[in-house]
Amino acid sequence: MMGCEFKTQVKLDYIQDFEMMFERMKIDRPREAAVYYATLVIDCPKEFSDFLKTAEDLANITRRPLETGRASLLKNGLIAKVLFSHEADEDFGRESYLPVHPRAIWENIKDDLKSVIVEDTYRAIKHHLEEYSRCYTSNFKKYGIKLKRNGNVTLQYSGKWILYTALNNCLDENRNLKMQVGGERLFEEPFIKYFKKFLDLDTKIQLIVDTKDSINAAKELKKTYGDNLDIRYFSEEISGTIRNYVFGKEMAVDGIKILPEKSSEPSYVGTAYVNLEDIEVLNDKFNSLWDMAKPLK
Repeated sequence: MMGCEFKTQVKLDYIQDFEMMFERMKIDRPREAAVYYATLVIDCPKEFSDFLKTAEDLANITRRPLETGRASLLKNGLIAKVLFSHEADEDFGRESYLPVHPRAIWENIKDDLKSVIVEDTYRAIKHHLEEYSRCYTSNFKKYGIKLKRNGNVTLQYSGKWILYTALNNCLDENRNLKMQVGGERLFEEPFIKYFKKFLDLDTKIQLIVDTKDSINAAKELKKTYGDNLDIRYFSEEISGTIRNYVFGKEMAVDGIKILPEKSSEPSYVGTAYVNLEDIEVLNDKFNSLWDMAKPLK
């Protein structure tokens, strides 16, 4: 259409930044994933054809490899797929995915990256992070789901995505978290790595787990982090839950596992809320479960 031609703001340097990070994170197809992720964060197009135009022009990447890069991002928890929204002012478009904040990726990989790249390159990526953060906040708003205080959005996401998203919100305001994790290997790699980052921020966490299998690992974690971590549990006989709650005072995600675990990445469908009344309802439900669960001693 005349006057509506898509023009990208993505630069080749940006793609190279994320390609280096994704390689260190052992993401499949790191270049294709970097092109898709950088375009999503910087431009936030609503049509796949616009992603493809950027990929072809800047990296000579065609449709199928770009789709593979997108699938790799979804699998590794770097994007979530929007299924539908409710009472939202935002038009999510047909190509609708929500990326994790670039800062959360940086915090995860920066120490490892610093050991393998020259100092000038490291400083350049760190400098670019300001632009990535500005674009991210402009396109995806404060909580990373394009919503401010109205409506909700239902997503498909992996276990890592919810941890990355919660981590970024904690980096901003050191918010306390309440989490219920069902059917999840939270105390195993790679999830434990991200979980420890919350505790390193001096974030207060109330955690409900649904199995005795992880009790010993949970006890060790509690020894290290002391009063920052309060854990209660349900036995498998009691709950067998596959639910997944993660929330603080200003954003909540309520999800349920949808696929059997065939790999290290569980898959969930969940709804993200920013309306304070909705969050209060979920908070009440969590508190009721907390009262029924057994304290970890």
